[in-house]
Amino acid sequence: MKLSKFIRVSTIFMICMVLLSNIIGATMPEKIKIITEKEAINTVQYDGNNISVHRLRIEGSNNVTYCLEINRHYPSGHSFTMSTDMNEKLNNILAAGYPNKSARELNLDNDNQAYFATQIAIWSLFQGYDVNAIKSQNTKILEAIKKIYTGGVAAKYNSIFQSRIYKTSDESVQDVVVISYDDLTIEEQVESMESEYPPQEG
Repeated sequence: MKLSKFIRVSTIFMICMVLLSNIIGATMPEKIKIITEKEAINTVQYDGNNISVHRLRIEGSNNVTYCLEINRHYPSGHSFTMSTDMNEKLNNILAAGYPNKSARELNLDNDNQAYFATQIAIWSLFQGYDVNAIKSQNTKILEAIKKIYTGGVAAKYNSIFQSRIYKTSDESVQDVVVISYDDLTIEEQVESMESEYPPQEG
């Protein structure tokens, strides 16, 4: 029985390592095309202004994408090229936010709320917003924004997902950051693998 348990634990460990290496080593495309969803996910208030977030989508990809410059336009079918720019503070915010942290870990109801809170935290970083002055009727979202921002500033987390900044030739459009992300979380993939390799008796 002990040997069977050891084999099972070893198998799960190896599966996790393979999945991690696949995610971290995933190749990011040089060029992408991004569209913006028409409906805003949610809105908060800051300094008397409404700040709304629309979700970005990459054509033919499930990678998660965020805008970086709130004072520029959202992309609408623009083509983007991978940049060599790196931003450690941004990477720390991404590590504290979605999808590195699930909606449940952020105490939110769904992925859209987690995406929204992460986008506001990113803009707060670049614009210098005081996250404690952001207002919303949804207290859970407010707390998530603060958690992501403060956790990122403190560099509390490491991201298992690869991310890259992309730029478009249209200077009126925001730069974006793209996070390489599969449909399934690692936990879900491990559970799927476990169902295929059940523990052996003996």
